[in-house]
Amino acid sequence: MNQIRSTMSPMRLVSAISNIDVHITELFRIFIFKGILTPAAYLLPKDWALALAKVLSLPLVVFPDPGIKAYRSMKRLFGGRRYHSFQLAWGWIARPFQDFVIFTRVLNGREDISNWKIVERNVEEIARLRETGQSFIVATGHFSRAAYLAVVCPRVTPGNFILSSLSVPVQLNRPQEFRLRIQFGTLLKGTSLASRVWQRPFELAFTNTGQSAARLLYERLSKPGNVVSISVDAPWPRGVSGSFCRPFAGMKDRSFSMGAARLAKLCKCPIVSCVCWREHDGTIFLQWGSPILNVSNEIDTMNQLIDTVEAAIAERPTQYVMDIGHERRWNPLLGRWEILPD
Repeated sequence: MNQIRSTMSPMRLVSAISNIDVHITELFRIFIFKGILTPAAYLLPKDWALALAKVLSLPLVVFPDPGIKAYRSMKRLFGGRRYHSFQLAWGWIARPFQDFVIFTRVLNGREDISNWKIVERNVEEIARLRETGQSFIVATGHFSRAAYLAVVCPRVTPGNFILSSLSVPVQLNRPQEFRLRIQFGTLLKGTSLASRVWQRPFELAFTNTGQSAARLLYERLSKPGNVVSISVDAPWPRGVSGSFCRPFAGMKDRSFSMGAARLAKLCKCPIVSCVCWREHDGTIFLQWGSPILNVSNEIDTMNQLIDTVEAAIAERPTQYVMDIGHERRWNPLLGRWEILPD
């Protein structure tokens, strides 16, 4: 018994220290979001506010999590020199701060979204889909949220736009939940306001609030003139109905939902991938895939969509805002992710 206690005690100590580090990191983020970036986004020119956001994210680079963890991941994933790996880690950590600046400017009327330069690639097939007026699903990933906002533009996705998303945390028992309420709440409010500025119909379908969201999506896609946006790379509980596992980017195994493919199959509507990113000059690029007009095999369809997302992560890792992992690496010569040796 004494041996067990002596074994468990250090483990609990490590766990407690880790939790303290997480809380400090979250409190730092909250202070930056609310105390500095919120007024800076309103008062400063956009380029200055974005530069400030990147500078203020720098202390997180030296934190064990996310900084050192992100640096080691980037070095393992892409095998670059130390400075290059540091730049990738810093850019990845800074992205949510810079996105927050853009959305705060939108909310405060400081961002003229009507003048955004939006460049679409592989637009021929999606243009034909738009012309039909048929409802379809846009399968996206968690790339720069500021870049994603261009997907809401009515000339990009005409008709009624429905964003499938998690809801903002209601209970605020931990610093992380409070930070998510500030950060994620700003993104949702900014997206809703942008839709009003563009004078387009817009709806939110919260996927974690029961069956009402699934019913809403089915009803909209069963009629013409609707576009539903779904992030196909969202993590999903393992073993639940409609989930499947596969390697993803730097992870050798992760669980996903087949919901997007099932919805397209059920409603007999097309589904098309869209990768977005924001360049330094503010230009937003949208890379469209070829629309999948008829879903026959749900897993094959989801694999095709997720393959597109993870290839985009390899090309522009600092545009991705979720965890990339560290168990696989990108082989640029073969253009594929490979398992790292233990």
